[in-house]
Amino acid sequence: MKYLLSILFILGWAIAEGNLSDTHNISFTTTEGTWMSVDVSPDGKTIAFDLLGHIYLLPISGGKAKAITEGTSWNMFPRFSPDGSTILFTSDRSGSDDLWTQDLSSGDIKNISQMKVPVHQGTWSNDGRHVFGTALNMKVRHPVYMFNMYGEKQEIIPAGSRSPVTHFEMHPTNGLIYFEHGDANLYRSGDRIKTYDTNSGEVKIYIDRPGGAANPRLSPDGKKLAYIHRDDRQTVLVIHDIHSREEKVINRQLDFDRQDSGSFYGSYPNIAWKPNGREIIVSYKGGIHSVNVSNGNGRNIEFEAIINRDVKNTIRFKLDIPQKVATTRSHRWSQKIPQGILYESLGDLYLSKGATLTNLTESSDHETNPVYDPTSKIIYYASWNDEDMGGIYKMNIRGKNRKKLTEVKSQYGSIAISPDGKKIAYMRGAGSLTNGNHLEGQRDFVLAIIDKKGNEKVLTQFEWSGNRYAKRPPTVYFGSDDRIYFSEYAKDILTIKSITLNGLDEKEIAKFTNATRAIISPDMKWVAFREYHRSFIAPFKFIGQVLTISAADSKGFTQRVDIDEDGDFMYWADDSQSLHWTRGKYHYQKSIDMILDGSHVSEKIDLSFTYNIEKPSTSIALTNVRVLTMNAEKKILDNATILINGDEISIVGNNVTIPTHAKIFNLEGRTVMPGMFDAHGHYGSPISALNVIEQRLYGLQANLAYGVTTMYDVYGTTQKDFWVSDMIQKGDIPGPRIYSVGDPIFVTKYRSKMHRPIQSLEDALDHVQFNKDHGATAVKDYSNHTRAARQYLAEACRRLGMNLVSESFGNPQMNLTQLIDGFTGLEHTMGLEPLYDDVLTFFSKSKMGITPTLIVVYNGPSGETYFHQTERLWENQKLLNFFRKDELIRYRRPNFYWPDDHYAKQMDQALIKLYDRGVKLHMGAHGQMMGLGAHWEMELFTHGGFSNYDAIEIATINGFKHHGLDHKLGSIEPGKLADMVIMTENPLDNIRNTRSIEYVIKNGIVYSGNNAGQVFPEKEQAQRLYFKE
Repeated sequence: MKYLLSILFILGWAIAEGNLSDTHNISFTTTEGTWMSVDVSPDGKTIAFDLLGHIYLLPISGGKAKAITEGTSWNMFPRFSPDGSTILFTSDRSGSDDLWTQDLSSGDIKNISQMKVPVHQGTWSNDGRHVFGTALNMKVRHPVYMFNMYGEKQEIIPAGSRSPVTHFEMHPTNGLIYFEHGDANLYRSGDRIKTYDTNSGEVKIYIDRPGGAANPRLSPDGKKLAYIHRDDRQTVLVIHDIHSREEKVINRQLDFDRQDSGSFYGSYPNIAWKPNGREIIVSYKGGIHSVNVSNGNGRNIEFEAIINRDVKNTIRFKLDIPQKVATTRSHRWSQKIPQGILYESLGDLYLSKGATLTNLTESSDHETNPVYDPTSKIIYYASWNDEDMGGIYKMNIRGKNRKKLTEVKSQYGSIAISPDGKKIAYMRGAGSLTNGNHLEGQRDFVLAIIDKKGNEKVLTQFEWSGNRYAKRPPTVYFGSDDRIYFSEYAKDILTIKSITLNGLDEKEIAKFTNATRAIISPDMKWVAFREYHRSFIAPFKFIGQVLTISAADSKGFTQRVDIDEDGDFMYWADDSQSLHWTRGKYHYQKSIDMILDGSHVSEKIDLSFTYNIEKPSTSIALTNVRVLTMNAEKKILDNATILINGDEISIVGNNVTIPTHAKIFNLEGRTVMPGMFDAHGHYGSPISALNVIEQRLYGLQANLAYGVTTMYDVYGTTQKDFWVSDMIQKGDIPGPRIYSVGDPIFVTKYRSKMHRPIQSLEDALDHVQFNKDHGATAVKDYSNHTRAARQYLAEACRRLGMNLVSESFGNPQMNLTQLIDGFTGLEHTMGLEPLYDDVLTFFSKSKMGITPTLIVVYNGPSGETYFHQTERLWENQKLLNFFRKDELIRYRRPNFYWPDDHYAKQMDQALIKLYDRGVKLHMGAHGQMMGLGAHWEMELFTHGGFSNYDAIEIATINGFKHHGLDHKLGSIEPGKLADMVIMTENPLDNIRNTRSIEYVIKNGIVYSGNNAGQVFPEKEQAQRLYFKE
């Protein structure tokens, strides 16, 4: 019956077997394999190994390998049963990694583990009646289980840290199971080999040494243990004598291990003893080798294998780039009042009623968080500007008679009005923002009230920390019991508290174990909360005991607000009978009755409007300049002229007639290249706790000054990125044009409050549509270790016209399934090198791109460490335009790495092979050193053999192609947008010359290459950043 259930699960997961359209076949023959796990049959005649996700059998003498698995599933880690009749392997054919067996005579397969979470790296007990395997739970931790053949399991090692536990070896006589426990603390230690005592359950460290000990494999007689060790920069094969504890290295030719990455599946592919105990079978240098235990002599076992896979076509949609007008995407704090819908967009407060839209503030300040008092017809709101900082203001419903009510310079928000209209409550940041603190970094706040006379009283100080990437504004509410209710976020828990109007008797009312925001209804009978990117309501009644509420944990009765279109910025109607919220461009309203009935219908009002995109009406002629066009022909023009009309390039070439009205920049001796694209960019910290956004963002100005004219934030913040992007397009915030994925898709609870469950295609469509509704053009799959969920996500993106990128997580097996499933690209490297013909050919036959971010490379010291050791950043006058000196002085004494320890150069060796075969690579600076990081990343490519031209190509046209933007950006050609970088030195001579920036042009506007102040058509000095002295 259990076997039948596993089959039914497979049939239910029909998407796995590629029954949808858009596939192509990849077939080739290879004699090389990357990262192959091997095993030897008990009779010593056959080798089993995995290759590109299928299991193959090979005669021990070598020859043609025969695949015993097929289809779209990924299969790995074969292990022969003690009697040789069956192979145990890991496969995702059920939709998630499980331990499967295949009878070698009949071909019958069976799911042994059948867990709801991935299980991998199975090994047999000595008697063949049980198997051991590692699970990967929702918190990305690794409990170990023993399974029998009848569907039962027992946890033997509980989940601990996020360090993987793998490679179980049961000793034939001493009752110990040897296993690998990842550490990644090289070189002080490294992976450890531990033992589990099957008699007592005790776990002990067996081998702990500098350079680590990984991948244990016992000899057939149990007298010796083979394992992998890092000896300086070599990965070696060690033989350890169980009795004497003596050791010797028998092979130094192994591929580089993955101890630095903390690999889920272990730090080296599985190895195997031959039954005679005199040889070990191990893969390295793309082949399978037999190594003599006595003398270390190796023999290559040649093989030939046919790769045959149907793969999904790569998802890649062309993106529209508005040039004249755009439509607002971010609308915050909308609320329904008698005069219409009051809300904030583009930093101003608007009132919308029917076809009439009124800008109530129309200022350069950023107004936020409006609340309306129906008795006095007064609007209270928070405001921010970088000179005076924040405050609470009031004005009438027509936007007149504005008055500031507060004096302390800080950020303000979470405003509430008392029922009698005589007091308002609010939150403000505690501590100064003039001594280097950033808005986003404030974690301590005060709750205060102010009366009609302007007297402020601080009631309490509280914490709003953690939850860095999922901050939603705290809530404040005057209760009907003369108390104020407010929310606090501390120790990863959202709590609603209450306090008297005198600041006394503070107490906890309710805890929300998984929520990011909660708000009580005015009649105090209901609470609405946002949990795991979904909105719920629950009955509310406090009777002296702290309530615990969670939909996911089944704590209390909960009902989802709307299965199709729920959202953020929830608030209750004054009569408590309906809930309101905002999602993208719409304001929504839904009655409690309709929510409880599960109705899919809610009232919604479009809040969006159009605005003009900043573009000049002038013409510019750049003369006598060397042009790196980065076009398809890779043309380089000397003494050329570029004519720009408005925001577009009109002519590029020699002997150009210059209109008399054009502004001429004589650039003799200079070089111009396209504006750079940071395809994995982060422009600063996520949004502040009160969702206040500054006028000038240091990360944006720095990137613009360093020649980055376009950024794609692939770990975004839905509440901030699209608002900022609109403000940049309008010309109110200086910076590169911004694209974003919005909130990432965390299917595991790696960052718990960002968890977004996907158990069906409908779930995936729900999450992707949410991001799209806010303005995302792609989504990011992050820490999603279930194949079915990843495929649902890919299919949702195809249907909704969204690109799909993935955090590689340094997990090459997962990354290759993402290639099979049609993902647009990988963010970061796979953390694996060297790569051999199988992977190189497979990648070259797809259109998946890679943004390696060598600056934070997996499986070794990050590339940025090279520059920390070689550049005095705190003395860099250009950087000091955007950072305080004390922010840079922390690099005064960096961690030291020897030249051969800088891993980016080593990773380049794998990447350049992919690049030579046509795989597209892109520049991603990861926000490590705003602006300058882009130049570091380019230079890191050249450390490993990429030419300077290659590095520039990677930093410009490649990224635009990857994200579907190359029709208007990425090269200097007529018809494209005028984005370019003008350098005083030639970067083809020295890649560091990309830093010699005199001007940056974005959208036809010329900026200073020193501080991003505007040079033409207006001359504007760069403004001081609020956090600098």
